[in-house]
Amino acid sequence: MDEALLSERREWTGHWWAPETPEQQVPGILTFDPKKGVSLRLIGGWEYRVMEGSNGVTTLANEFKTWPMLHGIVDKKGDDQFVTLLGVWFKTASSFSPFNWFEPPRWMELRAQTAVVGCHLVEPREACFIASMGTIENMTQWSRHSGTAMQYFKPEVGTVGGRIEITQLAPLVAELPTVTAKLHQVYWSPYADQRRSGTVARIRESATIEFSSADGKPLDEWIDLLAATGDLVSMSTLSPCGLMSIRMYLPPTPEMFPEDHPLRDQRHEVEIYTVRVVRPKPEEEAHETWQMVLTPDDLDFAQLLPKWMEVHERFASARGMILGLRYVTGGYVETQVVTAVAAAESFHRALESPPPIPPDEFASLRKGLLEDVPPKFKSWLAARIVRNEPTLKQRLTDLATRPGEFMKHLVPNPEAWAKAAGDARNALAHLGASGDHDRNHLYALVRVTDAVVILNLLFELGIPTARLEQALSSHRQLSHAASLGREHFPAAPATDAG
Repeated sequence: MDEALLSERREWTGHWWAPETPEQQVPGILTFDPKKGVSLRLIGGWEYRVMEGSNGVTTLANEFKTWPMLHGIVDKKGDDQFVTLLGVWFKTASSFSPFNWFEPPRWMELRAQTAVVGCHLVEPREACFIASMGTIENMTQWSRHSGTAMQYFKPEVGTVGGRIEITQLAPLVAELPTVTAKLHQVYWSPYADQRRSGTVARIRESATIEFSSADGKPLDEWIDLLAATGDLVSMSTLSPCGLMSIRMYLPPTPEMFPEDHPLRDQRHEVEIYTVRVVRPKPEEEAHETWQMVLTPDDLDFAQLLPKWMEVHERFASARGMILGLRYVTGGYVETQVVTAVAAAESFHRALESPPPIPPDEFASLRKGLLEDVPPKFKSWLAARIVRNEPTLKQRLTDLATRPGEFMKHLVPNPEAWAKAAGDARNALAHLGASGDHDRNHLYALVRVTDAVVILNLLFELGIPTARLEQALSSHRQLSHAASLGREHFPAAPATDAG
């Protein structure tokens, strides 16, 4: 199986041109590097500087051209293959003479956001693809859907034998509003040695997510679906899980083949090369299943994926910030505090809870206050009583309790944590200092706030409370956050009612 892995370097040689000027073809080498992305080094090139004209005089502007799209034809295993480059910009060039600014360059290097290997697009957002398929780090283990069974036995003393059985499983299916999702298990043998004693082979199993639709969609919509699934696995493992490969599919073209041709009814496969935030590392050790906070065992795939897509969209800002703390690791703890508290506040806003004061009462109260205040303070007061919404402390306190009673093991004192988180965020955002909080306390705020948002996201997915409580006690990150919560925000001492 030839995998178009985004973790491996690729190179193609061919000819390139802008769609509006196909007669100006230039030879060059296209390269995909997992760290640097897509680059095209042309032998020759086109005019790359922006020119301005006025009164018959042409001048060079202090900027370079960009190209929404370039086309190319490359050689792949002896066959010509179409390539489309999207989002192309100028990197560098060299001219034959430093004194002639208007001659074509001797060579030119371009960069592109995405390389589409296998077709020429008519426009960047052409709705021509009917399906997409991707592999995601840790998805094979996360899926809990394996057709590989291994059995070991000892036929004789001092020896170990065994056998591997592979069962072709039906895919897991989920229906989304406009597409169908299928989670496949794919098997192949990447290594096989023919020896006199027999054949020695290794079998590889990989989970692949496929989205398909009767109607065509543009490339970015399909990539968004794959990326959202990657976010689901990242949320489930609480670790960065990148896209390892991306493929798109064009509709079959039976009119181009004879009646009995095997490719007559097959979709046309297109490889996609682009650099994502998370660079995949497919050969690293897999995440342990028992350390995942969510798998299809907890919520059936047919329910889980559609629900996740809803949560993914509704809580986009909060989800992005929480996963961002994992996708972009390191950095100052102060930045992490602001991000974590902002994620919590954003999540609560997306819940669209009822206002603390009935709208009619709030309007009447605001009107009365503005009537009573001296005229010189009216504008100042009006700007401060615009919104009828909970305070940050009220929002955080609500999040610390809403998933269930078990949250007391994470935040024994919700009011103390909410006040500390709000004060630290406000001090950092408005005063540029952390106030009375030392670094250990700030670190505890980040970890506890992060865990509060994660558990609320899982709660919105419909994960059973018992499973959330188990994750809080057994997952390394969540249990560590709980220990910090008990240390820094212990339960308030009981008051003597007598």
